[in-house]
Amino acid sequence: MRTRPLAQRTATVAVALATLSLTGTGAAAGATPAPAPALEVHPATAPPGTEVDLTVTGCPAGTARALSDAFVAPADLAPAPRGTGLFAEARLRSGAAPGPYAVTVSCAGRAHALPEAVRVGEPGDRPAATPTAPVSAGGGGAPGSGAAGPEATGPGLRQVVVGLLLTCAAGLVVVLRARRPDGDRSPS
Repeated sequence: MRTRPLAQRTATVAVALATLSLTGTGAAAGATPAPAPALEVHPATAPPGTEVDLTVTGCPAGTARALSDAFVAPADLAPAPRGTGLFAEARLRSGAAPGPYAVTVSCAGRAHALPEAVRVGEPGDRPAATPTAPVSAGGGGAPGSGAAGPEATGPGLRQVVVGLLLTCAAGLVVVLRARRPDGDRSPS
């Protein structure tokens, strides 16, 4: 029977897939760099000491970090609870001078400088009032978009490759354990 060549081929394919997965070669090898992410700050102008909402779109990673001289501390962005993109809140330094400030967004291992992305207003100014909507409490139906929203996605390429590798490894173990210790593969 051809058990040994099959096991060797399975192992070779598993190693090749692992190499492609870990080195990032393949379809993305000649890809151009991704464009800079877009940053939305709300309110657009806020006095020192105010908390602002940051929303980043166009970042392929699941997390990002926003840094600015206007912020008290770096803002770690995570997937937005509603909608698309990444979201975080940042507090403007109480001693920040009025004017525009650059924000650097670190996304997928690259830093993107966004000039004049946040504007600090005068210390006595109040941020523009934002309308508030009633809470979506249902009224007999299910609130929100349900489980089939945009965040309900399938596994990525890396998870598929890891799954294939694990399947190949399990098959290899079964083939090797099925061999008889004396080397005789024919039924008795």
